[in-house]
Amino acid sequence: MTDSEAPPSASPTPPHEWGGGLRPHTYNSLGVSDNDRPTSGSPDELRRRFQILERVAIFFTLPDNTLHALARRLAPASAARGSVIVHQGDPGDTMFIVESGRCEVYVEESPGHTITIALMGPDDFFGEMALISEETRTASVRALEDCRLLTLDRKTLYETIPAESDALIELTKLVEQRKDTLPNLIARARMVAPEQAASTVAIYSPKGGSGRTTIAVNLAASLAKRFPGEVLLVDLALPYNHAALISYLTPTGCLAAASQVPPQNFEEAVLGAILHHPGGMMLLPGVLRAEQADLITVDLVNRAMGILVNAFRYIVFDLGVAFTDIVISVLDHSQRVLVLVTPELSSLKDVGELLNIFTNVLNIVPGRVILALNNKVPKSVVSKEDVVRTLKQELAVEIDFDGTKPDEAAVKGEILVLTDPKSAIARGVEVLAQMIAGTTGAGEAKEKKGFKLGRR
Repeated sequence: MTDSEAPPSASPTPPHEWGGGLRPHTYNSLGVSDNDRPTSGSPDELRRRFQILERVAIFFTLPDNTLHALARRLAPASAARGSVIVHQGDPGDTMFIVESGRCEVYVEESPGHTITIALMGPDDFFGEMALISEETRTASVRALEDCRLLTLDRKTLYETIPAESDALIELTKLVEQRKDTLPNLIARARMVAPEQAASTVAIYSPKGGSGRTTIAVNLAASLAKRFPGEVLLVDLALPYNHAALISYLTPTGCLAAASQVPPQNFEEAVLGAILHHPGGMMLLPGVLRAEQADLITVDLVNRAMGILVNAFRYIVFDLGVAFTDIVISVLDHSQRVLVLVTPELSSLKDVGELLNIFTNVLNIVPGRVILALNNKVPKSVVSKEDVVRTLKQELAVEIDFDGTKPDEAAVKGEILVLTDPKSAIARGVEVLAQMIAGTTGAGEAKEKKGFKLGRR
């Protein structure tokens, strides 16, 4: 997975394993030039290192002055094609950033038997566990091409970044996240793609503030309780993605970034951007930054789904409010469309118009649409009966007002179906999950092979 490892890093490695290809100086056992230790480098070199650090996800929160200080203390390294950069089971205290070239992350399950679990390219990183933990390496990393690397050791990290920095908190969180991900990565690497395509569920509301992302995250987590590792949440709530944030996950790649790689590397870039939540669900961020939203196109989503539908049982889409071509296409081609309604006159008006578009423009039959009423206030003047009468369609579920629980869960990085199953949101989402798991099973998945975006 992009930026994903298991979490390998660098450890003292015999000099011969580093090859010679890219090294202009005499290198030590880590492949670091003794003539180019940290704090060295021309202004152009330091500027280039700074630009690389800006693109590394775990350093997004660092101010420019800290990034500049870090850039001055990074040490260059190189690895020849075929050389092993870090070894499973070895100790280490160094993280690596890939400046150029490609690497393979693999795990040795038994003597002579290895499984590749991730591929990495420029701006990806590995070995971050060594900066936080003194545990031994849990995977090995091999250079698939001649690689230029930048290294950061534990001592340098703590001398450069303040102890109270958000970056250290994010780094610690990412280490734990990747530790939890490792068993799932190994299991998925062993798995043969299923014969049936995934069942797809789009979650949409024409009105902001409906609780859409909260419901999407909880629904994916609820389905994943039934099918761990087989449920993917795709965050297409553009331009701002929040699913990873409220799930307490640190994204290190995204779908938008996959659009920038060569075609032969597209599949590994998409799979590499997927995050694993300890609760069992998987998450694919659409973007890391709002400006990347322009990179998300119907064609890009279509290409990605061609890969993902054969790797998961359920794919849940969290869609933004704007009625863009991407949103229309996902709605048009998802097997189930969950529309969230809030008990407000404006929401009823918008959802009413939306249902007309479904019927008269997109030809989405009412049976594919699930309506859920999400009560965002303790008591509304618009009743459930008013909603049903106005929309002329029954509600699948009414989710009671849950007080401050959704906001508190988001701040704590908790998912209510996992941490508070008696909460109103958890109970409502469980009803939805039961409907979806019970009605979009193998028969329907077999009938609708693949996921082709674009108007029919």
